[in-house]
Amino acid sequence: MSKTKPVGNLAGDRMRVLITGGCGFVGSQVAREAAARGQDVTTADLNHTRSDVDLDIRDAALVDGAVHGHDVVVHCAAVVGPGPARENSGLAVDVNIHGTANVLEAARRHGARVVYLSTATLYGMRPDLKPLYETDPPSPVSHYDATKYAAEVICRSYRSDFDVDVICIRTGFVYGPGHSTGEYFVEPATRGEAVRVETGGDGPCDFTYVKDLAKGLVSAAERSDLPAPVYNVTGGVHRTRSDFAQAVRNTLPDADIEIGPGIDPAMHLRGPCIPDLAKRDFGYVPAFTIEEGIRDWVNEVLPTASRGRKEI
Repeated sequence: MSKTKPVGNLAGDRMRVLITGGCGFVGSQVAREAAARGQDVTTADLNHTRSDVDLDIRDAALVDGAVHGHDVVVHCAAVVGPGPARENSGLAVDVNIHGTANVLEAARRHGARVVYLSTATLYGMRPDLKPLYETDPPSPVSHYDATKYAAEVICRSYRSDFDVDVICIRTGFVYGPGHSTGEYFVEPATRGEAVRVETGGDGPCDFTYVKDLAKGLVSAAERSDLPAPVYNVTGGVHRTRSDFAQAVRNTLPDADIEIGPGIDPAMHLRGPCIPDLAKRDFGYVPAFTIEEGIRDWVNEVLPTASRGRKEI
């Protein structure tokens, strides 16, 4: 059994949580989840029109000022995905590595905990599709993977050398409202647009609904001194992209989606990432199958879709 202790709301006090990248795909859901639990939430982002704090994660002095006065930092700010990291290689290094180091140094100075949003792409190419656990060694493939792995190594060094209470959360194939990476058919279908994908329907994915991920990140943030340095927070099962497309059709029967067979050669093949440690240490259990997640997503986007439909 874990000996971690609850903090913040679970102990009767409001937890002061700073979310970097707080206006982004994941960060905005984390802010919503933390606020729903009664936590005192501050969002920090380059998008100063929507965030509480205008923050460039590359500026160490700004990061130090933002972290001051907070109990925990949920660090979501990043250049996300192999494509964007390849196109902006220097920026990816500055944001994903140096920015994370700035957060950790500020946390060390101010006694804050850190929950770092990492990625399951660090497991690399695993075509045997065997289940993956946190003890499986990382095998970065792309520049993006390298920057995220370097950040994880720095997190471990601050954990061991400076006794900073920091953990890394690995997730992947995240979908849901406000998605910023990947194409998951849902919003084009709600707008009545045809979707045509030549290949990739057989590609296996460990799909994770963004609201599950947000709950996992906040649950981890509400626990101090977690025993493991790395946790998988995922859906934990394999489904194919064709399964996902069919689930969209089932929710929106007139959705015009065609996806060809085969596996996209650019796809990272890997087995499902098993979240057993997250369940043990901070109670994470995914609540959404892809069918349930798609229904929830559709109900969020339909009010603003160009085609009016009744709630699913």
